[in-house]
Amino acid sequence: MDRCPIPIFVLNHEHSILHWNRALASLSGHPAEAMIGTQLQWQAFYPSARPTLADLILEGALEGDVDRFYHGKFRRSQLIEGAFEAEDFFPEIGTEGRWLFFTAAPLRNAEGHTVGAIETLQDVTEQKRAEQALRDSEKRYRLLSITDALTGLYNSRHFFSNLQSECERASRYHQPLSLLLLDADNFKQLNDTHGHLEGDHVLQALARVILLCVRSTDSAFRYGGEEFAVLLPGTSLDAATQLANRLCEMFASTPLQLSSSAVIRCTVSVGVSEYQPGEKPSAFMRRADEGIYEAKRLGRNRVVPISHRGED
Repeated sequence: MDRCPIPIFVLNHEHSILHWNRALASLSGHPAEAMIGTQLQWQAFYPSARPTLADLILEGALEGDVDRFYHGKFRRSQLIEGAFEAEDFFPEIGTEGRWLFFTAAPLRNAEGHTVGAIETLQDVTEQKRAEQALRDSEKRYRLLSITDALTGLYNSRHFFSNLQSECERASRYHQPLSLLLLDADNFKQLNDTHGHLEGDHVLQALARVILLCVRSTDSAFRYGGEEFAVLLPGTSLDAATQLANRLCEMFASTPLQLSSSAVIRCTVSVGVSEYQPGEKPSAFMRRADEGIYEAKRLGRNRVVPISHRGED
């Protein structure tokens, strides 16, 4: 047992340590000579006295007893009768803590009576770190797949997916849902006059203003070249129009410095609509789009709400 590379300790029926092998001494930092004969097995794993899994085995613990200490992080062994397996993080081990997978099983005599318990441990920290790194990588990849690279807002793919799901949610729970569609005014002229790089800076500035105006429950998107959208769950047409006016005014008053040091100001035209239960998302979006065209017709730099009756 002492030569086994797997960390192991053995308890007798009185919960005293009979064996504490070298692998466990190396993992825990507690030498065998300081542990054997004591009931201090908890010191290797916990900051204060509490039963180890092997102690619970000796006490004949059932699932409910084990769950008090391992809170759903355990299961019965499928290989060994009366044994349990668990996995947990132990901040007391090493300098940064370690993840351990451990199994405790009863030791029985010829008559079948439990006379002790054995616990084996496996350091799975690197595996856990690799799994977390993979999850983080997948999360970053997913975020990149739904994010517009220029502005940092969500992209058009995510917009149309969210538009559908938010419409369904609004219908299901009878909650208001409003939509802002924004179009940067005279953007082609700006690009022709100052260049596409300066146009990109304007779009980035508009994205920052949008984020300053929306709530954490709202979602902002760049779904076209100079076209933006904001989904406003739980928001009526009137409240959405107020937010759109604030956004429109904030962007119009924001000085934008070009690389030539010249300072310009730009504006947006905004259409607003409120979702009507049962209608298609395309109809919901079309009304907001009509608001943009009306805002452009009226001279740009303004907000036009369109009700479901097609009225301003």
